[in-house]
Amino acid sequence: MLPHRRFAVALAAALLISLTLLAQAPAPAPVSDIQGDTLEQLLAKGRIGRMRDAGSGVTLSQRVTIEQNGVTQDALFKTIDVYRPGMTQLGSIAEVDFQDSWQTEVPAYVIDRMLGLGMVPATVERMISGKRGSLQLWVTSMTTEDGRRKRELTPPDQETFNQLLLKLRLFDQLICNVDRHLNNILVTKDFELRLIDHSRAFRPVNELRNPEQLTRFSKGLLDALPKLEFQDLKKRVGRYLVDRQINAMLKRRDAILALAKMHVAARGEAAVIYP
Repeated sequence: MLPHRRFAVALAAALLISLTLLAQAPAPAPVSDIQGDTLEQLLAKGRIGRMRDAGSGVTLSQRVTIEQNGVTQDALFKTIDVYRPGMTQLGSIAEVDFQDSWQTEVPAYVIDRMLGLGMVPATVERMISGKRGSLQLWVTSMTTEDGRRKRELTPPDQETFNQLLLKLRLFDQLICNVDRHLNNILVTKDFELRLIDHSRAFRPVNELRNPEQLTRFSKGLLDALPKLEFQDLKKRVGRYLVDRQINAMLKRRDAILALAKMHVAARGEAAVIYP
């Protein structure tokens, strides 16, 4: 074979291999405007500026302006840290070892990222003015889910929005969030969901609180759930959750997977599983 023919053949083969590798390479992770290392660093290291009352809520939170390298961002600083061992009566509901604490805000964000949910804004631990608490990215939203319903705002793709609500319900069942309501579900102008207020999550309860809410399941979340392992969780969130809370969450995880399997067996995968 002539030298130039050999070169052409080699070049074509190299090009084919490169195209094959590109096709096999995983797609880059989507860029998030509410999560990620850059935002975490801004929250953890940014210079603290103006502080004022956050307004609504009962957890005595403050709105904080932070700045770093010319970037200015508001955040929510929460310092509440209440723990009552034993039985606490909350209206008609009795809770064991009641907790309302900033310390469960951080693991809610960490576990969201582990699952790829993408709904909880970046949250870190921070000491400000001698007080320790959680500092969470302040999210600008169009309205709350309560406001959306009252104003009868319809998303452009109802099924996609319904799937976001289903993911939210699964997440709340997993972390045993007992304080979800329509005013701490934020809805953006693009009808994405942003989840805030997780200071009453991670109850040490093995059972799902509302299994009837879980009737359809995201394949992505079902694939991610088995990857939650005790030692890894202990390393990532053991500073904020005791072993009993982590183990209870893993039991609820197993219950969610079993429930999904049961629904698929009864109704078929097409009726139960969505992307």
